[in-house]
Amino acid sequence: MKNLSNIFFIILCFWGTMLNGQSTTPKIYQSIKTAEKIKIDGFANEAAWQEAAWTDDFVDIEGDKKPIPEFRTRTKMLWDENALYIFAELQEPHVWAHLNNRDEIIFYDNDFEVFIDPDGDNHNYFELEVNALSTAFDLFMNRPYNTGGKPLIGWDISGLECAVHIDGTINDASNPDQKWTVEMAIPWKSLIIFSPSKRPPGEGDVWRINFSRVQWQTEVIDGKYKKIINPDTGKPFPEDNWVWSPQGKINMHIPEKWGYLVFTEQPSEREITLMEVDPFFNEKQVLLNLYQKQKEFKSQNKRFAESLFELDKQGRSTAQNIFIEATSKQLLISTKTENGNTVYIDHQKRIWVE
Repeated sequence: MKNLSNIFFIILCFWGTMLNGQSTTPKIYQSIKTAEKIKIDGFANEAAWQEAAWTDDFVDIEGDKKPIPEFRTRTKMLWDENALYIFAELQEPHVWAHLNNRDEIIFYDNDFEVFIDPDGDNHNYFELEVNALSTAFDLFMNRPYNTGGKPLIGWDISGLECAVHIDGTINDASNPDQKWTVEMAIPWKSLIIFSPSKRPPGEGDVWRINFSRVQWQTEVIDGKYKKIINPDTGKPFPEDNWVWSPQGKINMHIPEKWGYLVFTEQPSEREITLMEVDPFFNEKQVLLNLYQKQKEFKSQNKRFAESLFELDKQGRSTAQNIFIEATSKQLLISTKTENGNTVYIDHQKRIWVE
């Protein structure tokens, strides 16, 4: 009997090393705990902010398939017993925004977005969008849209603080701008219901997180910024999506692609590896690939496959530690790990470890 690493290698070689053929690797960020009170004013003046590291510059949402974004975007994070603090810097020669009512669809303006999944199971996650007017749109998702998820727009982040500073003049096309910055405090009390231990994070805990910047193509008409219209469709050209941890496709609602947020009081002097922050990463990729194959099988056969053989009739996979339980409507796939844990994925793409 082959060992588990060989089994995973066989499956991954046959079905691709990453879901949907993409080769995106989630980013990792170590967030320092701060004892300093953070004033949410759009500036990162506190000493704690000066000590916090920047993330890598944002890239296109599809990864290296697309060019490097035209304008630089980066973030940094802090935390304490009360909240997660995020500071974002968005280079922008033309700062504009129109939406000023809470819970309007903010990405119709240029915006900055935050996505948080406390327990990393792909379900029960949060989204926050902010434009240059500091108008916020927050929502809760029970699961991703492509698994039947519905947005709960009426949900609000209790106690959210958010401030924007503009290095320039908003909605003024007569002179160039430099950038806009966003500073926010997201209290734990709105998020911890879905955290692993139902408490604020502590030293060494890991959550999933990602950031997105929506950027529209604009032109100046009669002194005002207007979205450029595609003459073939009569609608604005599609927006650009620039992100911290690339998704591999134009869809932010793939939580398994998000980056890892590591909470620490003292960051490691060496680079933390993916296996350290998520010891079951490889097993999860195996199950995610099997989930995708099951979706394809069901679309053709009106039911889920009941065995690996049905998914691979040529017998190229010989995994003996993959278990499938399936009906016409429900699915559970699991795999045993070398240390005795079991990793699961179900028909709604929830993934967890026991």
